[in-house]
Amino acid sequence: MSVYNRFAPDKRWVALQAQSGRRLQSAELNEIQSLSLHRDKRMGDVIFGSGHIIEGGQIYVQDDKKKVIIFPATVYFDGVIHDIGEKRIPIAGIGEEIIGLKITYSTVTYEMQKELLDPAVGYANFGSPGMDRLVVTPEWVLNDAASIPMYRLSDGEVVTAKVPPELEGFTPVLARRTYDTSGSFLVSGMDGFIEPAEGDYVTLVIEAGKAYVLGYEINRLVPTRIKLKKSQDSRRVSDEVKTFVAGTTHYSLNSKPVKAIQEITARVKLPDISMTRGGSTAQDALPADAVVDIVSIVQGAKTYVKGKDYQLTENSVDWSIGTARPSIGETYKVTFEYMKQMVQGTDYKLEEGKSEVTWLGGDLPVAGSIFNVTYDYYLSRKDVFYLTADGQIQIVTGQSDVHPPSPPVPPDVLELGELQYPPASSDVLVVNNKPKRLTMLELRSLLDRLERAEYNQAMLELDRTAQISDPATFKKGFFTDNFTNFERADLERGFDAMIDPANQTLQLPVNQLFVQMEVESLDSVKQHERLLTLDYTEQLIIDQSYGTEALNVNPYQVFGSQATIRLTPSQDSWVETSYVYQTVWGWWDAWWTGNRSETRVILDENIPFIRQRIVTVYGEGFEPNSSNLQATFDGVEVSLVPANGYEAGTKPGTMKANGAGKFIATFAIPPNIRTGTREVRIFNYV
Repeated sequence: MSVYNRFAPDKRWVALQAQSGRRLQSAELNEIQSLSLHRDKRMGDVIFGSGHIIEGGQIYVQDDKKKVIIFPATVYFDGVIHDIGEKRIPIAGIGEEIIGLKITYSTVTYEMQKELLDPAVGYANFGSPGMDRLVVTPEWVLNDAASIPMYRLSDGEVVTAKVPPELEGFTPVLARRTYDTSGSFLVSGMDGFIEPAEGDYVTLVIEAGKAYVLGYEINRLVPTRIKLKKSQDSRRVSDEVKTFVAGTTHYSLNSKPVKAIQEITARVKLPDISMTRGGSTAQDALPADAVVDIVSIVQGAKTYVKGKDYQLTENSVDWSIGTARPSIGETYKVTFEYMKQMVQGTDYKLEEGKSEVTWLGGDLPVAGSIFNVTYDYYLSRKDVFYLTADGQIQIVTGQSDVHPPSPPVPPDVLELGELQYPPASSDVLVVNNKPKRLTMLELRSLLDRLERAEYNQAMLELDRTAQISDPATFKKGFFTDNFTNFERADLERGFDAMIDPANQTLQLPVNQLFVQMEVESLDSVKQHERLLTLDYTEQLIIDQSYGTEALNVNPYQVFGSQATIRLTPSQDSWVETSYVYQTVWGWWDAWWTGNRSETRVILDENIPFIRQRIVTVYGEGFEPNSSNLQATFDGVEVSLVPANGYEAGTKPGTMKANGAGKFIATFAIPPNIRTGTREVRIFNYV
């Protein structure tokens, strides 16, 4: 049987108007539904976007990167809100993989489900077939071109994912307004730094943070790590000229650092080579190619004269120019020089870690002659990392060169910083651009600093004018100091103040003491983790011990299995004060004579690493009695110590959850962890 439906959006139908005396068509019922669905879709698209996750839909990649878990979700698509259950999807964990949402439509007829027959008992139509049902089936699929892309994975790591809750119909309008007024900017975080790595790669770490790109909000909750190849491109130098000095074995090359020496050609002397006078021609071939000069020919006590008795012709001794020559079959000794391709490892070597040639015990160039070196040397490189409007961090790889230029950045992105690669080195320098949008409080602070700078500049000008114009007898009792140096400080009387030259301020020493709050007694207070209240007792006010009806609060038995953890403390703040003793020389020569003076300068520094301390972790929602729960802090394994009443796992440094799926443990923050937002993970030991 056929299904008729004449609805089309371009017909601009608003409603179907029933007329008296006319029969109802099946097509009209279908058109009423299509008109209603189209209206719902138009309104829904204004609020949501196609494939927008309204609730749930968190994605979890297992540690072996062979399977992902997508938790139950509510998703909007094509005017309808769909409920999708939890699904586990096998993945390859290599390269780029796309997990999408696929919507499949199917028709259910009365032949497939007998309950679709008319249930009206006692009527003529009882048991007769009626309308079919159009059923929609949403499901998560991997690498399906017909699906809506929802999650993008790169080498088993989630790169981008749609997250709730945004009004995607309104977002483009708000984003355009934000971009027109402020452009793309950084709110907080997203600084980059380099972590040590092995082999030919380094790891760029992008801190968690928040930014707006083209007006769209990007909120990255955990740091991102990107593996980058070092700068190992090279360039060849052909026939670099060096002059050999007798007694000198080390020669530095001009371009550094050197990757490898390809070839060295040098003028080498072969002394006292025995040769036999031939009889077929007037030339005796020398035992070498590329002969440059014949130094001498000696036969017994007789020394032949070059240019009179012999000459060099085509790598041979030519006796045709004179009358004095050895007889045929007689031997003589020849000393000559020729261009030799030197043997690496026998004649020379490239010093490990140095860009220089070291001559060994083999053949050496002729003193005062030149030798040519052909070698490859490493180049530098500059990369740029930026943030796109869909939340991806991308790298633009620059062109390697001795002085490399910065690569061009695509339009409509937020450039976060630049990477400067030394040749074949792990010491990559990260230059963070910090394109941060200033708040009104920060702008007010800048205005205050500018006003103070103008005031201090005016005072400095008045001070300078007074020094130049006023007579010295009128200056008694006046003292000025702009606090930019120690010229006017009395350093002999225990001077221990701090000067801030930038803000031109003087600050006296401050003794800072941080005390961790501890409860001496719980007699009159009640402690709830980090909260203290007055002591109290609970009293039952209303008790309903009988149920009036049964209510199934979860009819589909859909439960999320993602556990939660809490940290105490969840954040930490501290200040480290260091004392630097600086010896100041020479500034007193203009008006005072004497010995040296020592100045103590107090510096309050921003420490780049989190201090080590004990943290308590509270876990719940784990599988009951699950053992070997392991923890990592910013990717570094830490050892869990169970609290009283909780058990350790069978593996060292792990925990076991109790029957309710809960545990309490402590761990120590590992050393050399960068400050900022850091990820703590609890998972089953593999």
